[in-house]
Amino acid sequence: MKEIIECYKVDTITLQRNDGFWLSEGRLILRSINVGELVEDRYQSPFAEARFSLSEEDTQSMMLLLDADQDSLAYRLKQHFEGAAVLDRFKRFCDENKLKYHYQFITG
Repeated sequence: MKEIIECYKVDTITLQRNDGFWLSEGRLILRSINVGELVEDRYQSPFAEARFSLSEEDTQSMMLLLDADQDSLAYRLKQHFEGAAVLDRFKRFCDENKLKYHYQFITG
């Protein structure tokens, strides 16, 4: 799995959060990785990750919708989704454009 672009980052005493897009075998993946005291209190785990994955076909569809190719994909993703609401923007974009994502919530 290769990170394409980081879209949001929080680094405080109680929470470290990194949201970014990754590519794995032609599939686009949005990962929100969270660690810290707030995560421990809420999930009884030192680590939590929300992960949204698109199929290869829907990854290609998203690239067309964003008018992106391999070289401009990172720029287009950041332009369209960057900020604290990256997860909500991504879900809304997928829903509005009938792109199906697979959601996982991982603790450990």
